[in-house]
Amino acid sequence: MRLFVLLMLGLLSSPALAFDLADLQHRLGATQGLSGRFVQTRHLADLDTDLESRGHFTYQRGKRVVWALEQPVEDRQVFTPADARAADDAPGDTGSDRRRRQIAALLLNLLDGDWQALERRFSLTLSGDATAWQVALAPRQAALRERLAGVTLAGGRYVERLRLETADGDTLTVRFSDLQPLAGSDP
Repeated sequence: MRLFVLLMLGLLSSPALAFDLADLQHRLGATQGLSGRFVQTRHLADLDTDLESRGHFTYQRGKRVVWALEQPVEDRQVFTPADARAADDAPGDTGSDRRRRQIAALLLNLLDGDWQALERRFSLTLSGDATAWQVALAPRQAALRERLAGVTLAGGRYVERLRLETADGDTLTVRFSDLQPLAGSDP
């Protein structure tokens, strides 16, 4: 009988312990700004080689992401919500302009944990719990699947790892470290 009672209590408390995309979005949304370092590794399948770069970033919710490469070359990219809003093909866009806007939209949506925006283009699968979670994104549209095999996002309090797999077998893995909320931005 005691085993039955413990089992029932476990079943009743399970929903209270469940961790879903809304919980994760709330968790990520609580931080209005974040800075840190990153190491990004691009694996080129055709050449069976890895290219590694390092740098730092600053993320301000609703404003921008500054992505600064330090090694092996120096480069600085700023992605804004205006870039993301124009992510779909616009008259006069060159291929590189369109790709930049698509990257901006994806990066901002991923760092925001904006699952509603991401669900328009991806099927989302969450696993893990609040301390160690992972979200797998699978492209919904055939046109997107021709370029992108999937995206995986993982972390705890913040996003700690991002992996993007292209349809041709290339991968881009970004590992974040030294993550710090910007002054006055974390509850």
